[in-house]
Amino acid sequence: MEIVEFLADVGLFSNLQKRDIQRLAVNIRQVSFPDGGMIQDNDSIDGLYIVKKGMAKVSKSSSTTAGVEAVLGILREGDSFGELGLIDGLPRSADVIAMGPVECYFLSRAAFQIALRENPGIAKSMLPTLAEMVRTANQWVGQLILPR
Repeated sequence: MEIVEFLADVGLFSNLQKRDIQRLAVNIRQVSFPDGGMIQDNDSIDGLYIVKKGMAKVSKSSSTTAGVEAVLGILREGDSFGELGLIDGLPRSADVIAMGPVECYFLSRAAFQIALRENPGIAKSMLPTLAEMVRTANQWVGQLILPR
């Protein structure tokens, strides 16, 4: 039951019915990353990670200038990564690096896809959070654009 309560507080799942969270929770397992452990940009998608304990840095390296990196965010308890890959199955779009030991809950893409087939309402409930993520990214990019 602990995992269901934890997931209910995760933004991505905050609009889901408790029974839908329970359906997802049975397929979640725990994984750990050591300090400096990393999931790399362009790795194939395997699923969704939700930080249970610890912190991780999300960054994107410049494709044109060696050694230049943009920090996109710091993930803490309850934050997740891999959301878009759950839906589109495309490779990861950024590096995620553990800042000390990190424990995560992990939901495989295959398990998520099965849950969606059983209840498409899960996706509908997640859309507002995903839309908010896109809007936030757009605002962040807008702040980076310098006026001419």
